[in-house]
Amino acid sequence: MASKKNLKYLGFIGFFGFMGFQYFRDYNIASLSYFAFFGFFGYFWIGKIAAEMIDEHYLENSRRAKAFGFNLAVVEFIVLYLIAPLSFVSKEFLTAITALCFASLLIAYAIAFYIYEKR
Repeated sequence: MASKKNLKYLGFIGFFGFMGFQYFRDYNIASLSYFAFFGFFGYFWIGKIAAEMIDEHYLENSRRAKAFGFNLAVVEFIVLYLIAPLSFVSKEFLTAITALCFASLLIAYAIAFYIYEKR
């Protein structure tokens, strides 16, 4: 993987998320999965912190942020599995929501980690 101080440059991969808006031009369901790339914007926050020295406090904050992200993932998946069998929910909607849920988990981890580190 990239060196720790170059992690923030992975955030630029998040701009691929804008390719998801191609769906409104060509109506290809696969285009909606590009919205998951928005999660890489979280590396802008993680990259700022990763350049610092890793110590016990850093590792504990990382664990706390991962626990927060896991709890959020559980709630998101419960909601997804509850709405999936409903007849009015389309494949396009589920694809977009799944991609955005993935992105939200990466961003939630990055924000929680940043908040814990700056306290």
